[in-house]
Amino acid sequence: MKNQRIEEASNELQLADNRVCFNSGRVENAQGEQRLEPLPLAFLNYLISRAGEIVSRQELLEHVWCNRQVTDDAIRRVVKKVRLALGDDAKEPRFIKTIPLQGYQFVGEAAKPIERQVQSQTPSSRWWVLASMALVTFLVWVLFFLLGTSSTPYEADIAPLTRISGSEMGGDYNAKTNTLMFMYRGSNREPFSLYAKDLNRDLLYRLSGDDGAYHGILMSPNGKQVLYKRDVGKGYQVFLADYHQGTLRNPRRLEIPQRNPSLQGWSANGQSVFYNAYVVGESPHYKTSSKAIFSYNLANHTSTQITFPLSKGRGDVLAKESFDGKYLAVVRNQQLRQYRLLVFALNDGNLLHETLLGFEASNLVWSQQQPNSLLLSSFKGQLARFHVGSGQLNVSPQITPGLNDVFGECAEDCLLMRRHGMNYRDIVSMPNPFSTSKSVPAMLKIASDQVEWSPIYSHDGNAVFYLSRDSRYSYLYQLVAEGPHAGEKTLLHRFDTLDAINGLQVSTNGAHLLGRREERLFMYDIPNQRFTWLTGDDEQIAYANWNADGRYIYFSRVEQHSYKLLRYDIETQTTERVRDDTLARIEDGAGRVFILRDDFWLVQTFSSGDEKRLVQLPRLAELTIIARKNAVYWADKQSLIVHLNKLDLDTMQQRSFPLSRNEWTFNFDLHPKLLSVIYSKELLAASDLVQVTGRE
Repeated sequence: MKNQRIEEASNELQLADNRVCFNSGRVENAQGEQRLEPLPLAFLNYLISRAGEIVSRQELLEHVWCNRQVTDDAIRRVVKKVRLALGDDAKEPRFIKTIPLQGYQFVGEAAKPIERQVQSQTPSSRWWVLASMALVTFLVWVLFFLLGTSSTPYEADIAPLTRISGSEMGGDYNAKTNTLMFMYRGSNREPFSLYAKDLNRDLLYRLSGDDGAYHGILMSPNGKQVLYKRDVGKGYQVFLADYHQGTLRNPRRLEIPQRNPSLQGWSANGQSVFYNAYVVGESPHYKTSSKAIFSYNLANHTSTQITFPLSKGRGDVLAKESFDGKYLAVVRNQQLRQYRLLVFALNDGNLLHETLLGFEASNLVWSQQQPNSLLLSSFKGQLARFHVGSGQLNVSPQITPGLNDVFGECAEDCLLMRRHGMNYRDIVSMPNPFSTSKSVPAMLKIASDQVEWSPIYSHDGNAVFYLSRDSRYSYLYQLVAEGPHAGEKTLLHRFDTLDAINGLQVSTNGAHLLGRREERLFMYDIPNQRFTWLTGDDEQIAYANWNADGRYIYFSRVEQHSYKLLRYDIETQTTERVRDDTLARIEDGAGRVFILRDDFWLVQTFSSGDEKRLVQLPRLAELTIIARKNAVYWADKQSLIVHLNKLDLDTMQQRSFPLSRNEWTFNFDLHPKLLSVIYSKELLAASDLVQVTGRE
């Protein structure tokens, strides 16, 4: 077989008498049908992509196990599962050959499955086949025409739980008391308040009586206590209060030593609470920080770290203990957008399951209707159920943008979820607060019933490029901002709606756009309207920037738990490694070079090799850094307010301007003449908590 890489994991391949579906994990052969778990499936997929080559243990650890430390026995168990599924023999291998002291090699043949074809022997049979195909095509067209305008691909019954206008989120449900708790705000100018709904008596309570900013609320298993976070001016702190008939009593602050912890849940016995917070790895291979799970004992007020992710990503982002206290489920962000589900046995701490997720889980909840199973959901509308006994992950084929974040079950096939509108961002511009010029271009507002984000100016400032999304697709647009054609909008490219597209940048000559779809880097040739991928699906790409003259693209890639800075040559279409432990390289028009290290220190480098530390920037997944006219600009969040910052390189004076309040927008762009700032402004994310029947 030719050495070719599988482009999409959803493809089906024929391996001799085995038909393997890389989407569902299904393996069909003469012995029947069986399923491969995600880890053995990923192993097989990677081995096929390197067919004929010897793949070392180190390569497998990097590309399949994501640099997690595993034993040789663990690798051999995965190999054994694949061989059993394919009917392979280690002594006389047809597919996977063990190369002693070196690794494994795929030695079989892989091809696309041959679909059944209609055998046409006579002109009459040929006519019948063509007529049947035409009829089917017509019926499909009619169904598409009739149903194509619907953004929901199936029927589900949705009933609101609160019936109040505004934005509700962070739902928590206690089945014992049939009580719903959540955060609410009526407009973007307001901070979140805490509310409760007694579903038995249909009574709604406001729990927080002040204008303080709250974030997160969790009810204890017995329904008598409530855990919540509140901003006290120096960041969020965690409080515990008694709950009685719609009121919070005797609030007291928990002595959690970590800064800005994120609440995760209660222990089953109500004696401890779980949260995550950033920690720094001790190993030199894990220099950047990631989140770990901690347990806080309410009796003796002590915190104990219980997971040690050692990841290059955000670490352990979600954690929930099962209702019977037997298991702890953790969602781990291993690197960039790669997420795994881990299930631990609490009696001995052993890891029972580790499953690769195909999406970014934003919520995790244990099932009350199906024992020993849990539900995972994403902001994009994906839903999955994991069964602890079988280790099986069942991902729902239905994707519902705007219906997400499952937080409980109300009955069999009845879920509690969050529903939100798709129009939660518009694009606006404002005068540059650091400029003294009286000449200001026309202020822009790009608004529709869709979400708009990631705006950037063209190289001359006469146009704006931006992204937009509806319930089906994401779009790349160009909007003329000035001149006789102002207001004209051109669609440049359409993306799948589930993809996360970010990091738009235009080259200095205005000929190319740069951006990332998920972790994959792309370039768009504006004059020739040509879209080009610069990196593959198997590469983990972070920040990317043009150099000053537009000849090169600098970007960072994750390799062995470390960021490597690479340079792509536009003319030769070649890539070379430039520097280790580096996230980004930024150049300005005067020839200055700035490096963002993986500890988020921004340094200026000189031709002599010397470096000057400038400022340590916040750890953000999307961080815009602009260097122009002897100054550096970036955005961060200080308490509840997003600030635009400017560092003067002559005086080293830093100035800040409040850009927006109660928002999480850190991407912006400066007009080429520094006259204005353009950014994506959050709208009130009109949302409510709902009861959904028929979602699974």
